[in-house]
Amino acid sequence: MLNLRARHAIPVYLAGFTLTNIGVGGFTLAVGLAFYQDSGSATTFGLLVALEYAIGLVGQLVGGSVLDRYSTLAVALLTNSVRCVAVFIGGLSLLLTGALFPLLIAFLVSAFIRPQYRSASFVLARQVTPVAELKRINSLRAAFLPAAKLTGLGTVALLAARFSSGVVLCVLTVFFFIGSLGFAALGRLPQGEQTESDSARPTSIGESWRQLGAALRAVPGLCVHLVLSGMPATVTALASVLVAPVNHWVDGGSYGIAVLDGGVAVGALCSITVARRLATRTHLVGVACALSVAALLLLASSSTLLVAGISFWLLGVATTLGATTLDTFLQVRAAPEILGRLFITQECVISLTAILLLPVSGEFASDRGIDFTATVYAAVSAVYLVVFLLSFLLLGKRLFGARVEVLSDQAPHRSAVPS
Repeated sequence: MLNLRARHAIPVYLAGFTLTNIGVGGFTLAVGLAFYQDSGSATTFGLLVALEYAIGLVGQLVGGSVLDRYSTLAVALLTNSVRCVAVFIGGLSLLLTGALFPLLIAFLVSAFIRPQYRSASFVLARQVTPVAELKRINSLRAAFLPAAKLTGLGTVALLAARFSSGVVLCVLTVFFFIGSLGFAALGRLPQGEQTESDSARPTSIGESWRQLGAALRAVPGLCVHLVLSGMPATVTALASVLVAPVNHWVDGGSYGIAVLDGGVAVGALCSITVARRLATRTHLVGVACALSVAALLLLASSSTLLVAGISFWLLGVATTLGATTLDTFLQVRAAPEILGRLFITQECVISLTAILLLPVSGEFASDRGIDFTATVYAAVSAVYLVVFLLSFLLLGKRLFGARVEVLSDQAPHRSAVPS
């Protein structure tokens, strides 16, 4: 495989990341359309989404230890390739036989390996990027993610108007395949963290999680860091869930869907410059939380498409600033041997938060209205803001600056030092 120079590795990585997420963004919708066309009910797909979260939690428990025990690039390439093959087989079976069972298996396989792929992709970003460039690449990742998923949704919507679900799914595999080729082209990591010690690698799943537990106990503020990292992803998921009910509330029609969905993506893209310049400023986390509160309160204040569009734009800005800052701090503070486990723990926190908060959003929106729903989630964002402020007052720079190392069971736990 080609050994790319550092200046080429970053765009190749971003290309693989973006193309893969176009496929991810379209896959869930394509599966939903296939099951809806078969059953005529959205309930079946709702159950599948719940099952996806449950399978994803199992994948998270296994994935962290796998990632830190094996090559990051190999894990990213293998998981993405397996997903590509599974989606293709599911789509081809649906196209040729009309059978949904292979597609269900592909859906569950994708749910299981998604946390492992996401964690590998996160660690890979750190490995191909010099520390000085982390702010830039994380801001681009945060901005490209909603844009890629929106592109995936649009691609499926356009294809579904003319072709069957089987054809749509087979087309989506092209994005996964080219994304995998991008990762394969990286070859040996040009900026890889080759200094990590083999002795620090866990030899079993049990040891892997014992090391993680020791790090969480030893480093002040690390648990708070991982909890706060759930804010951008939770708000992004909430925005996706609220698009349809908000559009109905403001009577936006098909144009309104584009304004709301596009607003998040445009907000993310507009905030790239700020995120790149300020991503190592601790206060930017508080700014992101405060912007989320303001955006949701603004959404609750008026039932016009203009106000709703501005609110979703602000949510895009807030999530990009928050994700860029928190991801950069985690990549800088964590030793390579434990970074994968930390990110997958963060993913677990996000999943549990989503399971707790998102299912009630539909009930709130239908029974109590969008204004009440937005106010409730503004209060949730305010809780994140309060947690940040109190933690920063108590810990100062140690909140995001204390170094996270792998602590052996035999060695005494030493305090991490500010980076």
